[in-house]
Amino acid sequence: MTKENKRVILVTGASRGVGKGIAEGLAEPDDIIICAARSLKEGTTVHQFGFEINSSLEDTVNNINQTGALGVAYPIDLNCPEEILRLANFIKEEFGRLDLLVHAACQIHDDLVASKPYWEKSLDLWSVMDVGLKSNYFLSHALTPLMIASKGKLILQISSHGAMCYMHGPIYGAQKAAIDKMAFDMAYDLKPFDICSLSLWSGIVKDEKTQKVSEQHEGQYAEFLKGAASQAYAGMVINEIYKDPRIIKLSGKTLIAAEIGEMYGVKDVGLNSPKSDRESLGGPRNFSEAVVY
Repeated sequence: MTKENKRVILVTGASRGVGKGIAEGLAEPDDIIICAARSLKEGTTVHQFGFEINSSLEDTVNNINQTGALGVAYPIDLNCPEEILRLANFIKEEFGRLDLLVHAACQIHDDLVASKPYWEKSLDLWSVMDVGLKSNYFLSHALTPLMIASKGKLILQISSHGAMCYMHGPIYGAQKAAIDKMAFDMAYDLKPFDICSLSLWSGIVKDEKTQKVSEQHEGQYAEFLKGAASQAYAGMVINEIYKDPRIIKLSGKTLIAAEIGEMYGVKDVGLNSPKSDRESLGGPRNFSEAVVY
């Protein structure tokens, strides 16, 4: 693959959880994968839900480099518009293009999974709207002109079944529903430029946080974990979406990773087939094709 044909990819939230898994699952030889998150140094941990969880861009980049791709660690506070603009300028000046943008960052408060009504939870839960919705819009706004100029292919946002069922309370549900609608509306604006915009429900993922939260809540998530995907699975699925010559026909849709992965024949780590939770948690809504300016 020549230098001109390398994919330049940006994944946010890449220091841990789903974002880390996507960045690593996407990696193919000669790709350049810019990994953006707050935690940089190897071995860093964060305190969440009463646990110490590994969170490091350097760890992610080291794993990416072992695949023959080039990982680039970019520390950033996605709650800061000025830092978002600096990231966009860095990509433009350093690489001159962007082929794939994956929004996987989400700022989670410890109250998120607490079994109590919203008025008894901290108002700081609003942070999930700032990092994971507002930041997605600001970053897309800053980088779309570069993607248009360099003929980028895909802007993808990570969402969940929380858009359609009660999951963790109204703030989480509102954020996920808004992500799906934002991806749909972006698809309309991007259509003339052949850039696909999607929302992807990653489903339950076997990351360190999910495992520990499940143990803490006495098996509350045990049934979901039976069909859970590895951290890398969503990245593997996104790769197949990206390579689909008919990708633009998917634009505006909200997809379930397990279902689209099965359609493309993607096998998870250990040759497992993650399970769709459509039957128990609901499926994506179909938005109207009406247009009002």
